[in-house]
Amino acid sequence: MNFDFDSMDRIEKDFSSLFVTLSMTQRKIRELLAEYSDGKVLKGDELVGWLGEILTKIALGGFLVDDSFEHDVETTSGMKISVKTRRGSNSGWVRSSAIPKIEGKDIPTHLMFVHLNEDYVVSGMWLYPWQDLIKQNRFREHIVRGKFRSYYMSVNPSRDVSYKVYSNSF
Repeated sequence: MNFDFDSMDRIEKDFSSLFVTLSMTQRKIRELLAEYSDGKVLKGDELVGWLGEILTKIALGGFLVDDSFEHDVETTSGMKISVKTRRGSNSGWVRSSAIPKIEGKDIPTHLMFVHLNEDYVVSGMWLYPWQDLIKQNRFREHIVRGKFRSYYMSVNPSRDVSYKVYSNSF
């Protein structure tokens, strides 16, 4: 097997300054978002998720909770909101990320689905009462290699108009 490390090195060098700029920009965004995180540690490299949680917190006048909870945001009125955020316009943007459990103790009261455009600007937000999603059988099992992994739900923009709480026309 032959490896072309010279070409790989050339590509890395071609993109090097752009990746340095990107890394510095992401670091700065993370530092600025941390000011709104209510002390919650912004782990990993999850800019889309952090932005969705912080924008939900601000929009609803709530506060972020740590990762030991099944939800991300709480409000003074008692809402416990799980936030799922997607970015882009490819067909998969309507499907949430993993939802570990849908019933039982400490489940959220609501699910906020935040859709960002390619430039990280909110194009829409949907707020679903958790029990509506259960009654409408909107949670689906995510099966991987024949085994249950988690749940997910999908937004239907034309059908879910009554749940849409924010829309931005570009």
